Amino acid sequence: MKRWKLLIAGAAFCASSLFAGLVDAVSIVVDDQPITLYEIYKAEHRLGLSKQKAVEYLIKQKLKKEELKRLGIRVDEFDVNNEIEKIAQKNGIDSLKLRSIMAQRGVSWEDYKKKVKENLLQERLYQQILSTKIQPPSDETLKEYYQLHINEFSIPEAIRVIQYSAPDRKALAEAMKNPLAAVPGVTRKPETIRSDQLNRQLLFLLTQTPKGHFTEAIPVGGQYVAFYVQDFINPKPLPYEKVKNQVYAKWMEEKRKEAIKSHFEKLRAEADIKVLRAP
Repeated sequence: MKRWKLLIAGAAFCASSLFAGLVDAVSIVVDDQPITLYEIYKAEHRLGLSKQKAVEYLIKQKLKKEELKRLGIRVDEFDVNNEIEKIAQKNGIDSLKLRSIMAQRGVSWEDYKKKVKENLLQERLYQQILSTKIQPPSDETLKEYYQLHINEFSIPEAIRVIQYSAPDRKALAEAMKNPLAAVPGVTRKPETIRSDQLNRQLLFLLTQTPKGHFTEAIPVGGQYVAFYVQDFINPKPLPYEKVKNQVYAKWMEEKRKEAIKSHFEKLRAEADIKVLRAP
């Protein structure tokens, strides 16, 4: 009997070791930078991506890392702490209060600082990439963009929404993932809100959210609230001169995305990418 137990335990250990070896195995090499099967698995589940999109995401991350090194872009502890102070001040709090808020949300301070560092590195990388790729637009270009996207520069008389609210942010996030599911602790309230009854911040948030999507969750009086935008009622275009700065910002953001996408597509085409094991 003991012998059988030993044989079973040995087989289980071998299977476990084999699985661990496969998980840690290198799947893809991008210019000598390895991507393991485990990295792909982790990206799939952490980011909610398909396998193919997880692979593309990780390849882009490796290309970013190479570009940061090639361009000599660095971020140190002082940069991170300075950025955290700016984030806190922007939200009307100090860094200690921000740290407390992150703890309440279940985010460790080290993980938060790591994310801030990643964002800073990406921002500096993108700034350097874009510095020679986008020329300032003429007024004629902006007017043409305004006409082509006039719905984005319109204010509706009213907005039809479903308001989701909950005291727990995680419960609200779960309801936002599954809008038709009944999530305990989350209340839903259909309503039609007149635009002239909204403050500027909430009006901007709602009008910048596409129909059929949620706004971000916002804290309101001890609750977390998100709006599912159903329809914009009787939208009326705002005069070009009144929204010129918004037109410029949207034009720049669009060109920025196009330039970054083009840059990394070129890097990917030139990269030496080897698939050693199918993910």
